[in-house]
Amino acid sequence: MRTIRHPHHKDRLEEYVKGLIEGIYTLKQVSGFTGYTVQHLCTLKHKYKQRGIAAFINGHKGKPVKKAVPEKTRKQIIQIYREDFEGFNFLFFQKCLKEFHNIRLSYKTIYNILSSEKIESPEKHRRQKQKPVHRPRFRREQGGEMVQMDATPYRWFSWCGDNTYYALHGAIDDAEEKITGLYMTENECSYGYYDVLEQTAKNFGIPADIYTDRSSIFCVTPKDRDKMTVQEQLAGLHEKRTQWQRILDELRINQILAWSPQAKGRVERLWRTIQGRLPWYFRKYGIKNPEEANKFLKEKYIHIFNAEFAIKREKNSIWRKPPENLKQILCSKFRRRCNSAGIISFQGYRFQVKAPGCSCRDIELCVFHNGIKARMDGTDYDVVLQDDIQDGIDERMSNATKNIIYQYMYADTKKISA
Repeated sequence: MRTIRHPHHKDRLEEYVKGLIEGIYTLKQVSGFTGYTVQHLCTLKHKYKQRGIAAFINGHKGKPVKKAVPEKTRKQIIQIYREDFEGFNFLFFQKCLKEFHNIRLSYKTIYNILSSEKIESPEKHRRQKQKPVHRPRFRREQGGEMVQMDATPYRWFSWCGDNTYYALHGAIDDAEEKITGLYMTENECSYGYYDVLEQTAKNFGIPADIYTDRSSIFCVTPKDRDKMTVQEQLAGLHEKRTQWQRILDELRINQILAWSPQAKGRVERLWRTIQGRLPWYFRKYGIKNPEEANKFLKEKYIHIFNAEFAIKREKNSIWRKPPENLKQILCSKFRRRCNSAGIISFQGYRFQVKAPGCSCRDIELCVFHNGIKARMDGTDYDVVLQDDIQDGIDERMSNATKNIIYQYMYADTKKISA
């Protein structure tokens, strides 16, 4: 590759051009002296013969720049950033200027305008020491081959004074870099991942692989693998499995567990992008709690993100059609045996199963995010807590039911065993 040389000895350029005309120097010699190309020197030589010393004066010198940003627009850009985008990166600011203010300028122009006012990008990179470079994992070739899932705690509503950390659960397709689902809850919990998986299945399909970390929801620690219940041993299992692993088995999804955050870098970079943009959308649309956020995420933000960042691949995607009983699969299941009166015991509470002919039979107790059901012969039946104690007047769900649902759906997965 040709080495790029910057022009030098500009103060002696006239002398060299005269030497060219008089035959003292060759074009190759002057090119070596000055750094100008032979083609440019030929142009200068021709201009000098016609115009003399004026050949070296830039024709734009002293003239106003036609494409200069008007001072009014510059002030408007600076004002908008300081009022609405303080702390957000310049690339996102450029996108919003175009989308919401109809100001269409290049990233470099906006960067120069803000930098002239001593405004620095929050993502300005500092020079770091050289580290050994690890070869990145190749991106999958087809959509639906692999989905990466994770959750991130963040102060999403700090703009309105709420400094609580809420966990945003999400999934991103490894090949096409599309968000397939987002859901926000109080903690990183089972239901957050169940809902994201349900969104993925409904909007795209069932993926072949799911790549996650080693949180207690996704796998059992080595010391607990052999602590199986009698029911699990009778079912032929060789090691303890989590509810999540049971769901993946039923949906025929292969599980891949990462040993480090860098291994699932796609979803880790997703969080960096979302944390730098989503709070601004919450402030713009007045969203102040997870309930409103989940509605906005599903109806708008996933489409906004995918329209900007999704990648088109040459090969067709391989998403599989979800089963019709998807909702029945996405729950926490526990095998219990009814006594002669159709009553089961679970977590220290006694429940009456409202199913015909259930006495002395095995049932599956299914814990959903909004209630508990007993499944027998493929049909779900209601269960009623014995000695029901309710919160107050007109309460339909007992304290015991709420506690069980919270434990298996909404409790922090880092603080309890799966």
